[in-house]
Amino acid sequence: MNAIKAFLLFTEAIITSAYVKIILKFLPFRIALKRLGSPVSKNNEIVFLTDEDLVVIKKIQHAVRRCNKYSFWQTECYTQALTGKILLQRRHIKSVVHIGFKKNATSEYEGHAWLTVGDIYITGNNGVLHTYYENGAFL
Repeated sequence: MNAIKAFLLFTEAIITSAYVKIILKFLPFRIALKRLGSPVSKNNEIVFLTDEDLVVIKKIQHAVRRCNKYSFWQTECYTQALTGKILLQRRHIKSVVHIGFKKNATSEYEGHAWLTVGDIYITGNNGVLHTYYENGAFL
């Protein structure tokens, strides 16, 4: 039974990722901004999670990682963050999408997006988040 639930969550992640990818590819950016939620400061990130929530969060992390690995399209950090956010919203778990930028060695700007629930990284924790200047956070 657990394998069936994992497969269904993976399928939901694939379908949601495709939906996000279509929105980002073909619709104006202002529509994607609506999916981000409301801007917040770090002081507003206090989240109380139950043991059930933590189990759901781990399953969603795994489903988004599998989606990234097995989808036919490229799922960049922003697509992954929005996919995870939608999956968590459906389960009534509040999450925060963070958008950050940094200058690379050639003085060009690089962007990165990651998703958190409280102190838990759902997507985008690439080990060098401290090098990005966080430009926005959305609840």
